[in-house]
Amino acid sequence: MRLTDHLAASRGLYLRALASMPDIMLIDVPACFAGPTLPLGRYYPILLETAAEQAELEAFLDAPREQLVLPDLLDRRPSGSVSECVVIARYPPVLPGWPWVLLCQWPASYTVLAPPGSDLFARGTYTIEVLASRGDLIRMENRLRATLTGHHLRHISDGASDIGHA
Repeated sequence: MRLTDHLAASRGLYLRALASMPDIMLIDVPACFAGPTLPLGRYYPILLETAAEQAELEAFLDAPREQLVLPDLLDRRPSGSVSECVVIARYPPVLPGWPWVLLCQWPASYTVLAPPGSDLFARGTYTIEVLASRGDLIRMENRLRATLTGHHLRHISDGASDIGHA
């Protein structure tokens, strides 16, 4: 069996809005594998910093295997990207009915505060939220910005106005 035929049959590639941020492969996990530990109970995000990583992931998903495995080959790989400030990036849905993604890249001055061995930061530098609507994304982003008041932030918007209907 191949993961592309089962676990990862439904997936979308969220493209980076800025060259220094990763693309995100979001897998819509089938109901029989979904659960409360996944974002929105059913999505599995994979951060792709390079075209080589994307090719590596596609080969992994397409490889024949005896049993299903998690596509976690990149989850703990150290990031090749560094930031001096907190970067907050919006990724709009790639398909109708798919979620929004809020990705934050954290500088080392924040990530070193996490307990050693913890899984608080994907690839050692990112946090990711998968949200059902743009309104949910804006509310989450506003809470994050309020928490980080006085800190140096860089915001990558989706290009739409935040005023009016979300």
